[in-house]
Parts: sequence; structure tokens; C-alpha cells
Amino acid sequence: MKNTSIKFLKNHSPIILFLIFYFSITFYKLVSSPAPFYDWDESIYAQVGREMVTQKSIVPLWQGKIWLDKPPLAPLAYGIIGRTIPVSPEISTRTFTLLLSILILALFYIFYYRLTNNKIVPLLTVIISSFTPIFLQRAQVLNVDVFLLLGWIGYLVFYSNFWLSFIFLSIGVLSKSLLGFYPVIGMALILLIQLYFKQVDSRSFKQQLKSMLAQVAILSLWYLTMLIAYKYAFIKNQFLEAMLKRVTASIESHFGQKTYYIAMIIEQLKLLIFTSVISIVLLGKEFFSKKDVKKTLLLLFFVPWFLFLNLTKTKIAWYIYPVIIQFAFLGSYLLIYLRKYVFVVVLITITTIAIVFNKAFRKNNFFTTLYSAYDQYYELANYAKDHCYEYIEILVDPSTRQTYDVLNKMNLTISTTKWWGNHPAIVYYSKKVVNFTYDKTEFVNNLTSLNPTMCAVISNDESDIKFNKLILLKKFKDVGLYTKSL
Repeated sequence: MKNTSIKFLKNHSPIILFLIFYFSITFYKLVSSPAPFYDWDESIYAQVGREMVTQKSIVPLWQGKIWLDKPPLAPLAYGIIGRTIPVSPEISTRTFTLLLSILILALFYIFYYRLTNNKIVPLLTVIISSFTPIFLQRAQVLNVDVFLLLGWIGYLVFYSNFWLSFIFLSIGVLSKSLLGFYPVIGMALILLIQLYFKQVDSRSFKQQLKSMLAQVAILSLWYLTMLIAYKYAFIKNQFLEAMLKRVTASIESHFGQKTYYIAMIIEQLKLLIFTSVISIVLLGKEFFSKKDVKKTLLLLFFVPWFLFLNLTKTKIAWYIYPVIIQFAFLGSYLLIYLRKYVFVVVLITITTIAIVFNKAFRKNNFFTTLYSAYDQYYELANYAKDHCYEYIEILVDPSTRQTYDVLNKMNLTISTTKWWGNHPAIVYYSKKVVNFTYDKTEFVNNLTSLNPTMCAVISNDESDIKFNKLILLKKFKDVGLYTKSL
């Protein structure tokens, strides 16, 4: 066993050394340049996770309200890490995300190595993918996508092991709901195609299909439990709004052209998209030659997800995160056909790595590219933590109110759209109950019930609001923090 492990380490030392290098430089960046949670997804997941741990809840909570839009795994994991690791949550939770990203890269290397029996193509795939802007961003911030992709690739790598594959399938489903079932659906379709081409016997077909159905049935118990507990509210939030509406409508200002995701993948991988298309054509020919349809379809496993994205109405850049590695692989796959020309393969590999590193460290400034910053709202929240004792009333800025009104009239909002206001990080850093108000009249009425233990946040643009009996606690550039006089 020991000799086998040593042999494996020697045979795959380049990928191991690269992953150690990647973790080291990214971890150094996280520690040396700490920044507050980004004032949207990051702070939302951090707050939801903190509340879940504090309230000992396995259901996501936002300011005490049950949040049914998404499953509990990602925020719960971040909540546990943030509360148990004795360093700042910004560092501990982001390092956790980085470790998950490293695991994803390692599993993709194993996946493509098994399929190609080639070390260079999977290695290049990992190096290219890891330094794309979207992968870098997802590796350094709190997000759900990293859990989803880990679930997908883990399921494929450990497909033959019922319980290991089930664990990874659970990670995907309990982080991104129905999308987590993508790999089991994909493998079921591959199995059917194999049966059609008589490349799997009926006994093996039935055995594999039963295993997949059993896994789906077990995970369906979570949906059944939530349905019994929350009834139609669960269906509405989890399926009709968080999933179906995102596919059929451009909700919450996430607009884009039909070619949005095509443009995004080109932006991430540049000229490699050209070689990716050639690889897809070549793999298409291999499929129709009927030599090994399972292998060919596995090599193209994430392409259908990309095609599906292009049919959806909601356009968000990081939705292509799961397919970046797929297209990086396809972009490198042509080297398989050049393997007889060792010098050419080595030259292309070294040149590609040099280009990737030059772009990452010189052009894109790896160490100085941060995804959040200390701003007036972070300062306001920290100040409010010690000077506001009950809750904070916030009038959302005029621009956000106007945008919300337009989207609401177009039916492009969901039940929880107004929960976050325009600065949800205030909730996390102030550690206070925050009421985001989208109507000026309602806000003014709420001010009448304000007492000296409460606070109000008003932007400088709201000059028509009467500040009777309000005391300015502190000015923060564009906004002021107020309380009521005794």
C-alpha cells in the first residue's frame, strides 16, 4: 500500500506540486489582503450560516425568517466554519472555499486522466481553468457554485461506489437543489445510449439504474420533509421562483443577450474556444463510430449544461463556472492527437503555461485583484453595532427603489427580493435586525415609532425627509446614521 502511494505521488507529481503552489499563493493572498465579505452573496451566506448555527437550525434563516429559496448545506457549512475556526470568519470561510476548489481541480484531473490515460492534457486543463477570472473569483469567495461542482465531479469520479457517489450527489442536491441531480441524469442517459448500442448488458444496466434510482429516492426524502413542513411555500420559493422563474424570466435585473454565455466563455478562455470546437467535432465523429460511446459522452459531459444555460433568461456570469473546466479540457484535447510528436507537445504545453501565468500575474494582477473592499457601509455597520441597540431602519436609495418598482411591475421579482435591500452586509456586520424599506412614505411613518435605542439610515439624496427629533450620530460619505432624541 505504501509503495503504491509513493508510486502514485511520483507519477503525478506535477499536478500535486501545482495544486500545492495554487493553494499557497491564494491562501497567502487571502491572509495578507483581508477584506470584508462582499456586500451581496458573501454577506448573505455568512449571515444565514451564522443564524443557522446560533439557532441550531437545519433550515436557512435570514433575520429570523425561514429562507426556502435554497437548500441548507452551503450556508450551514460556512456558519460552522465561521464559528468554530479561531480566526476571522472572512479568512476561515474563504480558505474553506479554496480547499473545496483544490479538491474540485484534483477530481477533474483524476476524471480526465482516467478517460484519456494522458497526464499532460488533464494537467493543462487544471492549470488553464484555475487562473480563469471566474474560477479565481469563485475560489476566493463564499458561494454555492463550488459545492455544486464538487458534487457533480465527485459523483462522476466515484460513480462505481454507491455510497461515495451518493455523498457527492448529496452535496450537489443539498446546495443547489434539483440542479444537483445533473450527473445522475447524465449517467442515466449515457446508460440508455449504451444499451441502445449494445455496449452494456441488461444485467449491468438494471443494476446501475437501480443504484441511481435508490440514490434519488433517498435524497427525495429531504424534499418530502420540507414539503410536509412548509407546504406550498416550499414549492413556491424553491421551485417556482428560485428555479423555474430564473429559467423563464430575467429576474432581478439579470439581463443579457441570447449569446451572453457564449461571449462569457470566450472571454474566459479566448482562443482555446477555437480548439474546443475542433475537439467537439472530433469527439462527435468518435461517438458515431460507436467504438466507446460512454467514454466519448463522458468527455463531453458538461457541454449539455452549457447548451441549457443559453436557453435560460436569467444571465449571471458565474453560471458558466461548472463548464469552464470542460472547455479548458476540450481546448487542450487536441494534444492527444499529437502525442507521437513529443517535442511539439512539450513546446505547446510550456508555451501555454507561460501564457497563463503571464496573464494571471502580470496582466490580471493576481495578488492585487480583490473582490470586495472596505467602504462606507462597512464602516456604518461596525459603528451601528456599538451605537444602535435594537434595530436599524434603512430607506433603500432612490436608484434601487426605482429599479425595484420597474422590475416589480414587469413581474421580474421573487418573494425574497426585498429581503436584502441594497446592502445586506449591514445585517452581518452590525449584528442588528435591519428593516430595508422601499417606500419613502412607509419609511417616514416608521420614523414616528423610532426610539433612542433604534437607528435610521438615510442617504444624502433624501433631502425632502424632515429630520424632526432626529440626531445625526455620524456621517458616512453618502449616508447618515440617525437616532431619535430623548
